[in-house]
Amino acid sequence: MPEVLVIANVLHQKEGPFSEALRAAGFSIRFPKDGYRQLTEPELAAELGDAVATIAGSEPYTPAIFAANPQLRALARTGVGHDSIDIPAATKSNVAVCITPGSNHDAVAEQTFALLLAVGRHVIANHQMVAGGGFKRAIPFPMRGRILGLIGCGRIGKAVAKRAIAFGMKVMAFDPTPSPEVPGIEYGNFDEVLASADYLSLHAPMIPATRKMIDAAAIAKMKSGVRIVNTARGGLIDEVALAAALRSGHVAAAGLDVFENEPPVGSPMLEAPNVTFAPHVAGLDSDSVVAMGLMAAQNIVELYQGRFPAERIVNAADLGDYRW
Repeated sequence: MPEVLVIANVLHQKEGPFSEALRAAGFSIRFPKDGYRQLTEPELAAELGDAVATIAGSEPYTPAIFAANPQLRALARTGVGHDSIDIPAATKSNVAVCITPGSNHDAVAEQTFALLLAVGRHVIANHQMVAGGGFKRAIPFPMRGRILGLIGCGRIGKAVAKRAIAFGMKVMAFDPTPSPEVPGIEYGNFDEVLASADYLSLHAPMIPATRKMIDAAAIAKMKSGVRIVNTARGGLIDEVALAAALRSGHVAAAGLDVFENEPPVGSPMLEAPNVTFAPHVAGLDSDSVVAMGLMAAQNIVELYQGRFPAERIVNAADLGDYRW
């Protein structure tokens, strides 16, 4: 019986539609033996065993991993990020790398808005003031009438834009391939969006071209008092530069769901003022976890049964005559 190793933490030791779909297709399911944690490359190598597919977390799938595991046919991510997977190496080894588009964009948009509200309305500072016995109010910075800059405007960016427009915000977005499907979004280039935004929200993928795209030079182009939210990938931000800008006041506040290293032990952000943190939870809620898990399982099942869901396979164009 072919085996699927379920590593994604949101599914660890759980049962549900994802496990039912896999078992109904003839798969057995196994979880990492020592409980969930972020696996290193040696730990992943030790865990894979005879698994022909994984529902992957953020563990590193390197060329060495693929070379040592020729039985692998599919890696299914819960979500759309895949920066921990060496895509050319996966393709060379005839491994389909699958994602779950459309399964959690509303969850990310809601968390984005939670952080936008937190950094604009001083939710944490006001809470701490009252809980500490005080009543000196931190005056909020409004959202209505202000410009929300979006860096990246795919499914998630558009979902955020719809909410922002409902709040009376103006939305300006930068995306390399803009698709203005949402009325009210104005598109501009990267520098134009940086210079215009009162609030800036990041929704770009983590690729070499976007690594530390929000650095000291980019921050210098922003308005004084800008508020920055990141629910995409921590590596989009130069954390040293952002911490310095928060200390100087050029950036008034930041809301971070993601970090360059997770957990962010030793991150300069932990010592920076006016930051609201979350533990990479943006894409997760009780509905999205079920949807992501089921779609990840369906990706594996369809490939096993000879179908090829190209729209959900990152390396579809390069796999040629893929066969399980």
